[in-house]
Amino acid sequence: MKRLAPVLVFAVAALLPASATGAGCRPLDCAPSGTPLGHGLLAARPQGANGGVSVVDLGTGSIKWSLPTGVLTGHTLVHEDGYILTWYDALTGEQTATATVVADHIPSLVGTSQDGEQAVLMIRVKQRSTMLIVSPIGQKVIDLPTMAWDFDALAGSNLYLLRYLRNGYQVRRYDLETRRLIARPLKDPHESSLIAGTPWARVSSPDGRYLFTLYVGPNGATMVHELDLRTATARCIDLPGTGDFNAATSYAMELSHDGRTLWAASPGYGRVAAIDVRTAKVTLAFRFHRGTYTEAPTASVSALSLDGSQLAVSVGRELWFVSTTNRTVVKAQHHGALALGFSTDGSKLWAVLNGDLVLALTVI
Repeated sequence: MKRLAPVLVFAVAALLPASATGAGCRPLDCAPSGTPLGHGLLAARPQGANGGVSVVDLGTGSIKWSLPTGVLTGHTLVHEDGYILTWYDALTGEQTATATVVADHIPSLVGTSQDGEQAVLMIRVKQRSTMLIVSPIGQKVIDLPTMAWDFDALAGSNLYLLRYLRNGYQVRRYDLETRRLIARPLKDPHESSLIAGTPWARVSSPDGRYLFTLYVGPNGATMVHELDLRTATARCIDLPGTGDFNAATSYAMELSHDGRTLWAASPGYGRVAAIDVRTAKVTLAFRFHRGTYTEAPTASVSALSLDGSQLAVSVGRELWFVSTTNRTVVKAQHHGALALGFSTDGSKLWAVLNGDLVLALTVI
């Protein structure tokens, strides 16, 4: 947070990944275009975070089934249609539950709990914010005093909120058991509680414990905000590279399958960094020859092989294969991808293109 200054978010809103237009990075705003589901499956969103989901078989590259628009958490997708919520299991493509929201105004779906079992919706009326937590068996209503609130995460009885301020926002915790807003904001012990800059991407750990959000400052400085939902603690980790906002937006994040290492790679800066999740520190960093496409802010798509030895990052029509073990990077040309996923045997890289077309690329 030290190096990130406030940025005029509306100036680059149209260029953000998916629908990330607010000051905070909600799950619906910064959902990745490709999410590993485990069990040899990849959830791809060819139309962006607000579009439908195509589930790709990483063994064959075929589309197994499609799901409607919604919030995907783990392997659970929640779809909203007015007051009706529908839950789907992305591993089977089947509908699993429904619920009807009880409210005077049609709410907006803004996220789900980390286990996917509860949907979180927001209503803003008459300078007040109302948050609804809805499951197939009931709902809870949380009234907040102003419009300056949004959803960040829900884990157990801990509801994490974003409180918008003049030059950024804070992460706050609401205890659902006591129905009390905790006064002290969540913050890195060595930093201010104010978060500024543009939220660009978000990754969640498979067990739902951690949320990693990438922030980009107007001067091109970047950092990862690591939120531990189990202990209600936050850490800020600076990434290498500064001086070029457009280059910084090429940073992609991938979490190792054991959840211990978060990889961050930027073709725009030609940088790779490995973050130890437990200590929230960069433990490895190396350079490679940077890309050539940095005329505008451009989000990356990425994938990590099952064994963690290969990281693929694509921006525009450029593709890089990063060997995380040998610290080497090889550039390849391709037609541009909206989502990436390594085959189950690691021999191919599946690239999801427009129209749900899946192309097999040779791993270099």
